[in-house]
Amino acid sequence: MGAFYSRILGVRRGRNAVGHSEHRSSANGGVVEHRSNGTCLPYDTRQYFSPLCPIRKLSDELILRVFSFLDMVSLCRCAQVCKDWNILALDGSNWQNMDLFDFQTAIEGVVVVHMSQRCGGFLRVLSLRHCLSVEDDALIMFARNCPNIEHLVLRKCIRITDRTVHSLSDNCSHLKHLDLHMCRSISNRSCRYLSAGCKQLEHLDVSNCPRITADGIRALTLGCKCLRTLILEYCQEMTDVAMETIALHCDSLLKLNIRHCSAVTDAGILTITRHCHELEKLNISGCDQLTDASLRHLGTGCPHLRVFEAAECSQFTDSGFLSLTTGCRNLEKMDLEECVMITDVTLQHLANHCLHLQTLLLSHCERISDQGITSLVSGGYSSLQVVELDNCPLVSDHSLEVLRDCSSLSRIDVFDCQQISRYGINRLRVSRPDIKVQAYFAPSTPTQQVPPTSPPSCRCCALFPHRR
Repeated sequence: MGAFYSRILGVRRGRNAVGHSEHRSSANGGVVEHRSNGTCLPYDTRQYFSPLCPIRKLSDELILRVFSFLDMVSLCRCAQVCKDWNILALDGSNWQNMDLFDFQTAIEGVVVVHMSQRCGGFLRVLSLRHCLSVEDDALIMFARNCPNIEHLVLRKCIRITDRTVHSLSDNCSHLKHLDLHMCRSISNRSCRYLSAGCKQLEHLDVSNCPRITADGIRALTLGCKCLRTLILEYCQEMTDVAMETIALHCDSLLKLNIRHCSAVTDAGILTITRHCHELEKLNISGCDQLTDASLRHLGTGCPHLRVFEAAECSQFTDSGFLSLTTGCRNLEKMDLEECVMITDVTLQHLANHCLHLQTLLLSHCERISDQGITSLVSGGYSSLQVVELDNCPLVSDHSLEVLRDCSSLSRIDVFDCQQISRYGINRLRVSRPDIKVQAYFAPSTPTQQVPPTSPPSCRCCALFPHRR
């Protein structure tokens, strides 16, 4: 498979040295070849068609238009049909968006280099996620050959280092989206490179990059002031200083993910809410130092919040969620898994203020009961689509009966809910077959088979057995 795509994406005979892509158009009955470097030369592609072939009647522009709707695999297959289709299928204009995830085990550096030579300046979007064999040298060549790249995913490309980012900074000034998730060799140096050369950057994911610290984030935000999405998940070195830097220089931020950045405290959240008033999505799951003070700050400073994920924030209580729901009335998704201090009162706050709520995750919230679920959906206005109630011991079949009335509900999770019965689930499935119910019941313990006991006997019975 790797050799096949390497051959298809390799440089074909007749291309110029730097691999510029070509585009051809018919003019005065002939065909003119237009290259991205500005040169033109006549070329008659009809020599490859049989006089009886109906494809002869289609212009090159029309065939290119048809090819523009094909996926990558289909284009590679078309390239093997004949010489003319090879030229048209591999035209750079057809390769503006490429996702090589399905071929991750086969993609090596040489394929990336050939692909970049083939696509040249046409390529806008490329995903190399999970392509574990790709290294710096190939991506350095890629950056030079594809200067117009805007969306680049290098997720789990574990062999790349700061050298790749340096080349992107030098050559790809139009880059807007960069995913470096789990590229563990990336350091603060990459942040400085991006700040200097990729000032249009809007989305950056450096989650699970342990060498990124607050100093790197400070350097990044000084140059990349257009950031809308910043994902710092599992960056253990993120502190309140990093939050202050983000708040001061990226006040147009829409999405912030600091999941399991356990050093962040209420002070860091306060600085975010004072400046990032347009924030729509926030993930603070696993930030166990946060208290109700953070919820009060968010309710006051981030009124446009739509997605709030706070799993494992064990210090949040009903009082804090009153402030949050009062100020953030556009909430659509809330992840409160393992927020062990909340009770049915929080669900009452949601029912009173968050009428657009669609997804609610309450797994391991052991104080939630049927009363809270009832208050949540009372009035018939609930827009709930997904509810997760795993390991909620006080939730019973009555909650299933109540949730049945949510017309938009599509999924309920009730794993390990001791008071949920098979009967209750079957009854829900009969009345609402459109709802997917996910549950698990521990297998019943089989009764122990006791071997039959023989009637008592004495020694004489053994010596002289009774004959019937």
